[in-house]
Amino acid sequence: MKTINKIIKRAILGFIYGVFIGQTILILESLIIGDGNYYAVSTYLVNHTSSRIAAVVLQYLISGILGLSFAATTVIFEMDRWSILAQTALHFVINSIVMYIAGFLCGWFPHTVGSTLIWFGIFIVVYFIFWLCFTMYYKKKTKEINKAL
Repeated sequence: MKTINKIIKRAILGFIYGVFIGQTILILESLIIGDGNYYAVSTYLVNHTSSRIAAVVLQYLISGILGLSFAATTVIFEMDRWSILAQTALHFVINSIVMYIAGFLCGWFPHTVGSTLIWFGIFIVVYFIFWLCFTMYYKKKTKEINKAL
C-alpha cells in the first residue's frame, strides 16, 4: 500500500509539474517567434479538434499526463531487487511510449517514419542526459551520507 500511495502522490505532483513545464515551453516558443502572439497549440491540433479551446484543453491534459507518467514511474528506481539497468530500461520504455503518443496526438512532429526516428533519437539523447545527471547527483548524495556515517 505504501508504494501505491507514493505513486498517487507523485502522479498528482507530476501532473501539476507537467502542466507548468508545458505552459512554460509554449510561452518561450511564443517569445522566440517574437511577433507578439501567444501560440497555445499547434495548428495540427487545432485542425484535429472541434475548436481552439478543445485543442488547448487537450494539450493541457496531455502535458499533465506526461508529467504524471515521468513522476509516477520514479518508484521503479526504488525496486531494490532490480538492477539499475532493468529499472532504467522499464522507466525508459514506459515514458518513451507515453511521450511519443503525446507528441503524435498534439502534432509536435510530422507523422512520418523519418520524423518518428528523429523524435526517438532526440528523446534518447535527452533521456540519457537527464539519467546521467540524476545518477551523478545520487552518487554524490550517497558519498555524503556514507561520509557522515
